[in-house]
Amino acid sequence: MRHLLALALKYLLTTTVMFAILPLFLRISSAELLWFSLWVTLIAYALGDLYVLPRLGNVSATIADFGFVFVATWIGIGAFYDVAGGAIVSAAFFSALLAALGELLFHGYVLRFVVGQHGEEGAPLIGRQWQTEAAEEFDVRTAHPDSREDERAGEDRQNQEPPNPPVL
Repeated sequence: MRHLLALALKYLLTTTVMFAILPLFLRISSAELLWFSLWVTLIAYALGDLYVLPRLGNVSATIADFGFVFVATWIGIGAFYDVAGGAIVSAAFFSALLAALGELLFHGYVLRFVVGQHGEEGAPLIGRQWQTEAAEEFDVRTAHPDSREDERAGEDRQNQEPPNPPVL
């Protein structure tokens, strides 16, 4: 059931993007856009959201979705329409760009509710490999020395000869 809801959301996202971008560059019917969006949704969900996303993370899956939508639109739509090369490349680029922006949010939903790895150990998140740690003490001068250093300092003080009294 969770996959059906995710597929419906992805289809809604893909169809919205295709209806917003492709008619600006091409004369394409609504039925063709609906069928094309369905095929792009099914393939992108299987490859990008179920295979790439859990293994490589959100950014990699978004880049993969951008590339897939770009190539699918360029080849899939361009094969059926005899238009100038610039129009189909522009339509493919802008539809892929808008789809990738929507996929950033959709991947968070998939990680949390479909795959179930959000917040678990081993689930890649954005920037997790670059995360730094903060200690309780921020000033190194206030850090306490080790106990061994305390012992050595105490032994050094005992082994030192007392200073000579001043001569008058």
